[in-house]
Amino acid sequence: MSEQEIKEIVWQVANESAAHGPGWAQEGVVLRAIGDRIAGGNGGRLDPRTQQAILNAWHDLFLEKKLAWGYDLDNPNSPFFHVR
Repeated sequence: MSEQEIKEIVWQVANESAAHGPGWAQEGVVLRAIGDRIAGGNGGRLDPRTQQAILNAWHDLFLEKKLAWGYDLDNPNSPFFHVR
């Protein structure tokens, strides 16, 4: 899977999760969902290179200002996030 394909999955899962509210719009929740989706949902382990590509894509979305930390004033910091 290419880095661009991984980034598209990260963006899609982040959007879907944020739409469900603060319980879902958390870094750990999203990263686990991304891993499950890429591994085929069968609980398979991803190699370190793929895991790092997911983390790189996640961080890139913050650098590109597509995501920002904090969900709302009650959850203003990491691990919560929102779509900008």
